Amino acid sequence: MEQLKIALIPLVRSTYDVEEGKKVFQRQLSLLKRFKDVHWFAPSQVVEYVESMTNFLNTLKKESIDGIVLLSATFHLGDLAMSIASNFENVPILCWAVPEPDYRGSRVRLNSLVGAHLDFSNLYRSGRTNLRFIYGTAEEERFVKKLSRWLNTIRAFKIWRDSKIALIGGHAKSFMNIDVYEPELFKEFKIIVDVLPLETVFKHNPSEEEVQKIEEDYKNIYRYDENMDDDRLKRVARLAATLQNVAQTTKSSALCIRCWPEFAIYYGVSPCAAMSYNMAKGSIMACEGDILGAVTMLTLKAFGCEEMYLSDISQIFEEENALLFWHCGVASHTLWDGRSERTLDTYFAGGKGVTVGFVLKPGPVTVARIDYIKGWSLFLAKGEAIQTEKLLKGTYVKVKVKNAIKFVESLVENGFAHHVVMAYGDWYEDFLELASMKGWKVHAEI
Repeated sequence: MEQLKIALIPLVRSTYDVEEGKKVFQRQLSLLKRFKDVHWFAPSQVVEYVESMTNFLNTLKKESIDGIVLLSATFHLGDLAMSIASNFENVPILCWAVPEPDYRGSRVRLNSLVGAHLDFSNLYRSGRTNLRFIYGTAEEERFVKKLSRWLNTIRAFKIWRDSKIALIGGHAKSFMNIDVYEPELFKEFKIIVDVLPLETVFKHNPSEEEVQKIEEDYKNIYRYDENMDDDRLKRVARLAATLQNVAQTTKSSALCIRCWPEFAIYYGVSPCAAMSYNMAKGSIMACEGDILGAVTMLTLKAFGCEEMYLSDISQIFEEENALLFWHCGVASHTLWDGRSERTLDTYFAGGKGVTVGFVLKPGPVTVARIDYIKGWSLFLAKGEAIQTEKLLKGTYVKVKVKNAIKFVESLVENGFAHHVVMAYGDWYEDFLELASMKGWKVHAEI
């Protein structure tokens, strides 16, 4: 995970207990350094006047800081936060209030809460949107969780800003619902789309050494179905190596691929099994040209999630309150349940649709989809992947949810595309924090 650059700026006013404020600052800074993959930038002294932080702010500009935490070490005047915000218009700001220490001399010693409240209100009313508030100390679990979610949001902003998505061949035929207007995408995420023709893949020749290595990997993981053979495997391995090469040469963070009908017709195999192989290597691969499916997966990657799956919801099991998450075979083999047989299957496109086949493992999951539906929206739900028998080809698992019918009704009737991302782990609150920062409409199912 790439390291974040976060500034911690302690603000004070000398009419309060500045010495206690300094102790709070030093103590909290030492605790914050325990956070992984974060480099903290802090001034050597607490800040009372705008003029005294000029050099420090110039340093932050040179470092291209990712986020700013304004620590209300004591109450302070509002011009400090406003000056900082005006110097970093696009940088997210977190206003931090700490608990009040024991009184001395019948007075409030820090008045930290009022200082942070003043800062937030001033910034909010002046039009600042990338703004959050936090209360507590780094010794508290609740505080650590909330700060971690804010940092994950910053990581999402950063991964978006640094990402380029390669769209190979466009979206699948008639799948208008996964199309996206690129200017809106860039405006919201700063993501560039590099549109590549299918011939970029069809005409590429990876090294024979790469292809042979991937062939051996497949043979070690999967069993052939009745129609699979070595010739088809070589095509799959060549395609897997090609996708790796394209991602590297174009410096793309994700590939979105029009995987049918042209692949089976002109390349000889569909890309499902090849995409699965690259997902297992940590690459982001979105089938059917689903750019926002890829954006959702990139966001989860920023949060720290390594186990995810772009899927259809293919069936409702009302009696179990469960849904079938299924797709042709793009899931990484690292999500295998350890029980089902793993196969290379040729079950569509006249035997050319080579996919992997296995059941995914059980465990808590988060279901998410970032989408554009008359504005940016987020679908979000919690679920539990449960043990599932292998009765189908492709990759799939049953997921128990609170109310299966209402889940699907919410997804469909609010206009979301028919792909969602199922991610292992609990990323629910991280997505809520992100949506709040971005001002997205949220359709949440717990």
